[in-house]
Amino acid sequence: MKIVRVWPCGLPQELQAGFAEITAHEGFVCAENGIRITAHRALQFSARCQDRCLTVGYQNIVQFFRALSYLKENGSAPFSVGRQPVFSENGVMLDCSRNAVLAPHSVCLLLRKMALMGLNTAMLYTEDTYEIPGQPYFGYLRGAYTAQELRALDAYAACLGIELIPCIQTLAHLERALHWPQNDPALRDTEDILMVGEEKAYALIEQMIRAVSGAFRTKRIHIGMDEAWSLGLGNYRFKNGFVPSARLMKEHLAQVCAITQKYGLQPMMWSDMYLRAASPTGEYYHVPDRLPQEVLNAADPGVALVYWDYYHQDPAVYRRLLGVHAQFACPTIFAGGLWTWAGPAPAMDKMRSSSLPALQECQARGVRSVFATAWGDNGGEANLLTALYGMQFYAEYAYTGCTDEPVLAARFNACTGEIADAFLQLSAFNNPPGVLPKTEDPVNAAKFLLYEDPLLPLFTADTAGMDFVRHYRDLETLYASFSSQDSAFEALYRFYEQLARLLALKSAWRSQAPLAQKASAAAAGLALLAQQCARQCSDCKLAWELAWEKTNKPFGFEIIDLRLSGLKGRFETAARQMQRLAAGEIERIETLACPKLRYLTNQEGRFSGCYSWGECISACRI
Repeated sequence: MKIVRVWPCGLPQELQAGFAEITAHEGFVCAENGIRITAHRALQFSARCQDRCLTVGYQNIVQFFRALSYLKENGSAPFSVGRQPVFSENGVMLDCSRNAVLAPHSVCLLLRKMALMGLNTAMLYTEDTYEIPGQPYFGYLRGAYTAQELRALDAYAACLGIELIPCIQTLAHLERALHWPQNDPALRDTEDILMVGEEKAYALIEQMIRAVSGAFRTKRIHIGMDEAWSLGLGNYRFKNGFVPSARLMKEHLAQVCAITQKYGLQPMMWSDMYLRAASPTGEYYHVPDRLPQEVLNAADPGVALVYWDYYHQDPAVYRRLLGVHAQFACPTIFAGGLWTWAGPAPAMDKMRSSSLPALQECQARGVRSVFATAWGDNGGEANLLTALYGMQFYAEYAYTGCTDEPVLAARFNACTGEIADAFLQLSAFNNPPGVLPKTEDPVNAAKFLLYEDPLLPLFTADTAGMDFVRHYRDLETLYASFSSQDSAFEALYRFYEQLARLLALKSAWRSQAPLAQKASAAAAGLALLAQQCARQCSDCKLAWELAWEKTNKPFGFEIIDLRLSGLKGRFETAARQMQRLAAGEIERIETLACPKLRYLTNQEGRFSGCYSWGECISACRI
């Protein structure tokens, strides 16, 4: 990490605690011969360095820390920046509910990097991963944050000028919270949706809101309420008959808002359930240009609607859907995607191609609040440190309007101390030669190739004629070349090195194993290759475990452990089968030899992704 010597000159009190944290952790050293720093409140952001003196005008606290990052980039060389960011609120939502719960020290690390980027809002997405007094099963064995941890993180964010906003669920996405048999069955409509109209459900929601409102200083709260696919269609329907979802949403929102008002909170929520109610197909983005008045009336004017869209690459789509959202009487907030949920490796190329047109249209239509989501669907496989590159993308668009790769690389290194290419190249794990997407959803080859069963290869027909060995060997060499002085990033690079090695070995196996013949030297060699793959599964798992430990609480890794241990066990079985084939004990390995059908590809050979571990490993029910 580059070291910059600085000397603060009468910094305002509101900057001093954050400045102490930045200098303690981010490569700044206080020395009398360092660059002199003065700062003052101003109507807009400016930073000017001349004659080894940095003068900062900041509209909000976080802008002061962004100004410091320019010293990392330029040293004591003269520079002047002064573009007011195009968004008043810009930040990230970090998923802490899909098994991987960020350790508090990792949240602090991310907050420091955010501060240097100039991002001023952060959300911790917690479905059940925060403690509620009197609810011992809420977050049980899931790494739930204590109130003390949340208060400490809130204070840490505040000293850096970042608003930490609780992001919870008050309707759906509560399957982990509701699945315990000790819960009152009256709480549940379906397996993941609360019972609308049930007093016990609102008592629980009040406990949720009381718990987080006591831990955060902000008066804003994200109440979720998205993707309630089967709202009113479970126990509610047996009890009350069929009621349209828009009417249920209006009733439920009124009850939840009454609770937020009681605690003096200003709620926001995802917008998709309203748009789905207006859609002829029930799809979020397939809506008429003019929404029905009934749907518009169902929304509360005091609740900001968060339009999430991680997929589209056509600016016209964002333009139209932002126009649709503008029909509501409430403010619109935009949420883009950092594509950390594709599997072990995020889809950085998709992040870029979907985020740029979205941010451009938000700017054009006067949307002032945006944030990027770092989801961890299906097990939190991608370490959320990988979200940093996308966070830099959002920051640079807001402050400079330039997201060209060389500019991002320089800014990323200044704000994180890491090499941008180590993050940008993660897309290559998902994009081996010939694997092209058939829709706007990216292909996630790193996941389906990793988990594909060595004896029941589901993707054989899809990848016929493709050879991925050299591709992943090159990635292994590339990631072996990356290193960091920070142990968390070092562990991250070593994991990707080991993952690339495993994918290279597995690619060699999957191309050769179906061709093995009875009593052949090739079969004997493949038995050895299977054993090598099994050992590499262990090495990869150990590297993954270390990266997890450096970043997350320990809870949730058991799922990764089981997945990689299961893969290792299947390679051990594959080795035994190949040994039997080589010895002439069996005529063939039937699961390898039987005809294979296309799974992920269409007639043109273009791929969809496979985002579920269970769907990657077997045609049988998991």
